[in-house]
Amino acid sequence: MAFDFALVALPGAYFSSIGALVDSFLIARDRVEHVFAGEDQMRMETKLHILSADGGPVVLGDGRSFPVDGPANRDEPMAFIWLPAFRAGGREPLERRLAEAGPLLDWLRRQSAMGAVIGASGAASTLLMAGGFTADLAVPVARAMQPLTRMLFPRQPFEERFGLVDHGHLLIGNGMGNDLQLIIRVLERMISPDIARWLSSIVGQDYEEKELLAPDPLVARAQLWIEQRFTGPINMAELAGHLSTSPATLNRRFHKALGLSPKAYVGQLRFQAAVRMLEKSTRSVDRIAQLVGYSDSRLFRAMFRQHAGMTASEWRAKPRRK
Repeated sequence: MAFDFALVALPGAYFSSIGALVDSFLIARDRVEHVFAGEDQMRMETKLHILSADGGPVVLGDGRSFPVDGPANRDEPMAFIWLPAFRAGGREPLERRLAEAGPLLDWLRRQSAMGAVIGASGAASTLLMAGGFTADLAVPVARAMQPLTRMLFPRQPFEERFGLVDHGHLLIGNGMGNDLQLIIRVLERMISPDIARWLSSIVGQDYEEKELLAPDPLVARAQLWIEQRFTGPINMAELAGHLSTSPATLNRRFHKALGLSPKAYVGQLRFQAAVRMLEKSTRSVDRIAQLVGYSDSRLFRAMFRQHAGMTASEWRAKPRRK
């Protein structure tokens, strides 16, 4: 199974486009450690590897040298690979860059074949065009980049309406303005919707929550309260008091908005967290039971079978689509 993320720092890269993933990953890691805090604190097992084409430091767009962890030639599969936006520099420099990108493109092809999702911003999308990744995809290109891109790739279809395209194993943004939105989608898909919503809130894109929370403001506040605490003991009377309502009213409005009780919502969150750990970690079933809030692993196993129709071990053993 592929767990880790990779950022490939490219010559002339914009620092903000690199930082979009680095900072988002930090926020996601802090969120995991907060939700699963305890005496035996859980760490996010997914790691972020910062790479370059040759393994050496990269000179960014502003002339600063950026250190990396190694070359983009790792054999282990990555879950997500980020190609940040960079200074194109005109036709000749971009043509030269693309002509020299053969080894990087070969590595990206191998990673894609193993199931990696590849994200690219701005001029970095030209690497995917040159590598044949976008043959059946309309690529979003910023207006200022369109003349140069059309000159180099006259047969490539372009997306004129949207600045971000999500097409299976490819997520492409037309520039840095869409980087955070793209990465939020990646975290929602590969880490958890809760992490994505948390990141949206931290970076000031709270409008994302409208699609993820109940329209009833009381229930939405209850959801957020529960999501902060679902790995520990949940006291519904305490929650109702926090919301200045009665447990009966909370239960009734929760049912009306979401079709389930607050207690069932807790179970749903615990199940979803357990599934992510089963798929993306090697922790034992008993350890996962503890991390998602069950002191008695028998209760966890019963909950999991009720939700999934199979045991946690059977779920982990199921073949996954890449």
